[in-house]
Amino acid sequence: MLLKPYIQVFPKVLNLKTVSTIVKVASNLNYKKATVGNNVLDEKIRKVNNYELSYFSKSLTEVHWFNFLNKKICDLMNYYLNKNKLINYYRISNINQIEILKYEKTFHYDYHIDDGFNWNRTLSSILFLNNDYEGGELSFKDPLNEEEISIKPEPGAIVVWPSNLLFPHTVKPIKNGTRYSVVAWGH
Repeated sequence: MLLKPYIQVFPKVLNLKTVSTIVKVASNLNYKKATVGNNVLDEKIRKVNNYELSYFSKSLTEVHWFNFLNKKICDLMNYYLNKNKLINYYRISNINQIEILKYEKTFHYDYHIDDGFNWNRTLSSILFLNNDYEGGELSFKDPLNEEEISIKPEPGAIVVWPSNLLFPHTVKPIKNGTRYSVVAWGH
């Protein structure tokens, strides 16, 4: 895959104790059905429940996790840019959205890109919170040659990649169990 070097997995960014605490919080949230595009609910394309963390939440627990994850992910994205010699062209100054996703049996997200007309996204990331489920692989497809690469989920690992049209990716259907992850986009 020609673009593989730009899809980078950073293992053990969070320790298992921190990850299990986030999973405990995540298992008690009031999720909504996730949408695509301009707030369109289309479960043929995207069937997943999401919960957006916010700095403005009334819950101090949510504000804590937003701030904690925002700092970790922003720092990691800038490290990614520096490592790939892109820091002179880009600097992530803000994480514009952090969501906790809950994929249950048959839930999925078809191939898509993260940048578009309605969003200003430079880098995308996924923090894996668990791996005790079947299916649900994060896979990328090289648009130049259709080669596919799948990322093995390890709790505490974060995957970072450019949000642009060269990096279509999918979450394959869950066969068994529940997949928790945190997604965030920087600009």
